[in-house]
Amino acid sequence: MRKHRHHRRKTNKTPWIIGGIGVAALIAGGALWMNRDRWVSVNEAELLASAQQSIAQHKPDAARVQIKALLQANPQSAQGRFMLGKLLHDAGDMVSAEAELRRALEVGYPEAEALPLLAHSLLMLKKGATLILQYGQHDIAEAAADAELKSHLAAAALLEGNPAQAEGFLAKALTRVPHFGPALLARARMLAADKPAEALSELESLLAQHPQMAEAWLLKGELLQRTQPTNAAAMVEALQTAIKFQPDLVGAHSALIGHFLGKSDVPAATAQFAAMQKAAPTHSQTIFFEALLADQRGDLPKARDLTQLLLRGAPDNLRVLLLAGRVEFRLNALVQAEAYFAKALQAFPQSAQARRQLGSTHLRAGQSDKAISVLRPLVDTDPPDVDALMLIAQAQLLQGDVKGADLNFSRAARLRPGDTQLRTAMAVTQLAKGQDSAGLNELQAVAANDKGTTADMALISARMQRKDLAGALKAVDALAAKLPDEALPQHLRGRIALAQPDRAAARKHFEAALTKDADYLPSLAALAQLDVQDKQPAAAKARFEGLLKRKPGSAAAMMALAELSELSGGPIDERSQWLEQAVKAAPTELLPRLMLADQQLNNRQIKAALGSLQAGLAALPDNPELLDRLGRAQLLAGDTQQAISAFTKLAAVTPKAALPHLRLADAHLAANNPTAMAAEVRRAADIAPQSPAVQQALVKLAMQEGKPAQALAVARAAQSQRPTDAQGFTLEGEIEVASRHYDAAAAAFRKAVTLNNPGDALLRLHATLVAGGKAAEADKLASDWLKSHPEDQGLLLHLGDMALAAGKLDEAEARYREVLAKDANQVLANNNLAFVLARQKKPGAVTLAEKALKVAPGTPALLDTLAMALAAEQQLPSAITVQAQAVAAAPLLPQYRLQLAKLQLQAGDKVNARLELAKLAKLGAAYPKQAEVAELIKQAGN
Repeated sequence: MRKHRHHRRKTNKTPWIIGGIGVAALIAGGALWMNRDRWVSVNEAELLASAQQSIAQHKPDAARVQIKALLQANPQSAQGRFMLGKLLHDAGDMVSAEAELRRALEVGYPEAEALPLLAHSLLMLKKGATLILQYGQHDIAEAAADAELKSHLAAAALLEGNPAQAEGFLAKALTRVPHFGPALLARARMLAADKPAEALSELESLLAQHPQMAEAWLLKGELLQRTQPTNAAAMVEALQTAIKFQPDLVGAHSALIGHFLGKSDVPAATAQFAAMQKAAPTHSQTIFFEALLADQRGDLPKARDLTQLLLRGAPDNLRVLLLAGRVEFRLNALVQAEAYFAKALQAFPQSAQARRQLGSTHLRAGQSDKAISVLRPLVDTDPPDVDALMLIAQAQLLQGDVKGADLNFSRAARLRPGDTQLRTAMAVTQLAKGQDSAGLNELQAVAANDKGTTADMALISARMQRKDLAGALKAVDALAAKLPDEALPQHLRGRIALAQPDRAAARKHFEAALTKDADYLPSLAALAQLDVQDKQPAAAKARFEGLLKRKPGSAAAMMALAELSELSGGPIDERSQWLEQAVKAAPTELLPRLMLADQQLNNRQIKAALGSLQAGLAALPDNPELLDRLGRAQLLAGDTQQAISAFTKLAAVTPKAALPHLRLADAHLAANNPTAMAAEVRRAADIAPQSPAVQQALVKLAMQEGKPAQALAVARAAQSQRPTDAQGFTLEGEIEVASRHYDAAAAAFRKAVTLNNPGDALLRLHATLVAGGKAAEADKLASDWLKSHPEDQGLLLHLGDMALAAGKLDEAEARYREVLAKDANQVLANNNLAFVLARQKKPGAVTLAEKALKVAPGTPALLDTLAMALAAEQQLPSAITVQAQAVAAAPLLPQYRLQLAKLQLQAGDKVNARLELAKLAKLGAAYPKQAEVAELIKQAGN
C-alpha cells in the first residue's frame, strides 16, 4: 500500500567523614609517550625525586604522570605504589587509592605508613565491615601508626552500629599513645551524635592539647552550626581556623561554601570555592562545588559536564545524584532528571529532597498521578511537608481537582503563613475555580508587595488568558519597574501586541528587547518567526548568523539556523551540517544530538542516525532519550535483537517508567515473539496503569487475544479517569469497529470529536459511518465540517483516501488536488495523487512522487510510489533501483520486497526475482501472501 495515513552534610552516624564523594578515576593519568625500554634506562630514584618535587610544588597531575611512568618500567616499586596511592587518596579517588595502597603493602612497603592510609580509604568508601574483618585484630609495631589504625577501626565500628566495639578500639589507641589526637577526636565524634554539648567540651580539651589539629577545628565548626545556629561568626571562625592549619581540608571549605550558599551569599561562596580550588583542585568535593556553583549561575552545560564526571566514580552518591537531576530538570531533560531522582530515592528512601524532586519532575512532565503517589508519604506525616503539599496541590489542579488543590494549598498556608509563593499558588487556584476577581486581586496584591516576579508572571498570564490585554500590559509595566535593565518586559509587550494583533508593534517591542540584550533568544526567535511569515527567510537567517558572529560557539544559533533551513525548504545537507556543528559546539548538550538523530531518522538515514546516537551515548552514557532513539533506529534497521538490548538497558536506567516496556513490546512483536510482547505490555501496565499509551497498548493486546470485553473495560477506565479527554472514547470506537458494532463505534467517535485532544476522531467517525452503510450521513458530516473548517487538509486527504479505497479514482484525484491547491508541498497529497495517476496511466505521476520525496527523502512508502510511477512509464531499470531503495529502507516490510520481485520479473530478471521471493517464502505464515509468492516463484522458474 503506497498511501500514508495522518496519522544527591554528613549524618549523625558518620564519625569524621565530611561529605566524602569518593570519586573513582577522576584523575586521568597522563599518556605515556615514551616506550618502556626508554623508561627502564631512567634511574628510579631520579623519577621518585622528580615526583616528590612536583608534589612539593603542588603539581599532583605531573607527579602522577611521573609515578605511572616509573610503575610502567618497574611495577614492583613499593615507593611508587605508595606515592600513587597517597596522591589518589588526597584527590578523593578512594577506589583507586585502595587498590594502589594494597599493592604497595603486597610489594613490601612499610605498613606503618600505608596501612593507616588504606584504612582511611576503606572508611571513606563505607567499607567499615571489610576494614574490621581484615585489620580488626592487626597490630602495627610503631605506636603512632597503630593508634591511627585503631582510631579508624573505631570509626568503622561506629559506622556499623557497634559503639561498644568502637569504644574498645579507642581504648587500645589511647593505650598505645596516650592523648592521641585522632583517637580523642574520634571520641568527640561519638559523643557528637547524641550529646553535642559534651562533644564540644571534649573538643575544647582536645584543642588545648593539640591547638593546630585542623580536623578538630572542623568538627567544632560543624557542632556550632548544629547547636548554636545563631552564632554563625563562631562557626565561621572555627572553620577558617581549620583551613589555616590545613589549607586543603576540603570538609572545612565545603562547610563554609554550604553556609554561604544557605545565606544566598554567592560572592562569598565563590571566593571560598576559589580558595578550595587552589588548595585541592582535583578533589572530588572541589569538583562537586564547581558543578554546584555552575548550576547557581546558570551555566548548565558546564554543570552537566561536571556532574557526569562525578557520577562515573560515585554513581550512588545522593548529593551528586540530586545535583545531576536538578541540572537535567533545568535543561528540561525530564526523562534523565527522573532517572537520577528515582535512583536517589531508591538508594535513600528517607530523603525528602529526592522525593520532592522526583515529584516535581513528574509534575513538569504532566504525570500528575505519579507525582501524587511519590509525594504522598511526605504529607501523610505530622506536620506534613509544606513543599510537598504545594506540589500535590499543583498536581490536583492539573487533574482538574480544584477542591482538593484548594484544600492542600490552605493546609500549606496555615503552616507557612505569609509565604508569597503560597499566596500566588492559592490565587491561581481561585482562578481555576472561576473566582476570577478574587484570584486576580490577590495576584495583583502579591505582585505589588513582593520583590520577586513569580506573582507578576502569573498575573500577566492570567490577564492574557482572559483576553484582558490592557490589564496584561499594565502588569508588564509593573514587572518592568522591577526589571529595568532586562529584556523580558519588552518581550512580553511584543507577545501582547501579537495577540491584538499588531505585528508592527510586536516587531518594535521585540527589537526594543534586543537593545537590552542583543542575544536574548526568545526575542530573536520571535522576530525570525515574523520574518518567515513575511516571506523574508534571509532576514531571519541573518539574525542568527549575527548571533554566531558575536558568540561563535552558540549551539542555539546553529540549531535555529537548521530549523530555518527546513522551514525555507533548504537542502537536507545544510540542515545536517548546522546540527553537526551544534553537536561539536556543545558535545554534552542533549538537544542538538536529538535534533540531528531525529532528522536522520525522519529522512531514513538509518546508518547515519545509528552513528550519531552511538556517539551521543559515548558522550552522555545511559541517557534515556538517546537509548530510546537508538533502539528505534535499530528496529528500523531490522536489527531486533540489538533493539531489544537497547530497550532493556533503557528499562534498567528508568526502572519506574512504562515506556521502555512498551518499546520492548514493539521489538518483541517485530521479532515475532507475541508471548514476550504481551509480558512487556503487562509490565508497563503494572508501572503506569493510567498512562494513555499503556492503555492503548492494553486495548491492542486484548483485541489481539480476542478479549473485546477486557479491551472495553480499559477504554471505560480511561474515560472515567480523564472524562474531558477524547482518548477513552476513541479507544471504545476502535474496539466497536473491530467487532463490527458500527452504531456503537459511531456514538463513541461522535463523543470524542467534542472533547479535548480529539485527534482524528472525526475521520474515524466518517469512516465508521461509511462502513456501517450510512454513506449519506457520512457525506453530510464531511460537507458540514468543511463549510466551517475549509482549511482542514486532514479531512480532504481522508476523503481522497476513502475514495481511493473504494476504487473511485476520479473522486480521489479531485480531493488530492484540492489539498495541493492549499499546500503544493503537502507530502501525502503529492504521493497519493501520484499513485492515482500511475494507476490510470496518466502523466505527471513521476513528477508528483519526486516532489513528495524531496520533502521527505528516503521514506519507503514514497519510494514505493515513485517506483510504481516509473514502471507505469516503462522506466523499469529506474523503477527497480528505486524499489530496491524502499526495501533497504524498510527491510522488515515484505510488501516492498514483493513489489521489487514483480518489477524484476517484469524486466525479465528472473535470477534476482527468485532471490527476493525466496526471502519472502522463508517468512512462512508470518506473511499472508504466500500463495501469491508461490505463483510468482513458478513464473520465475528454477
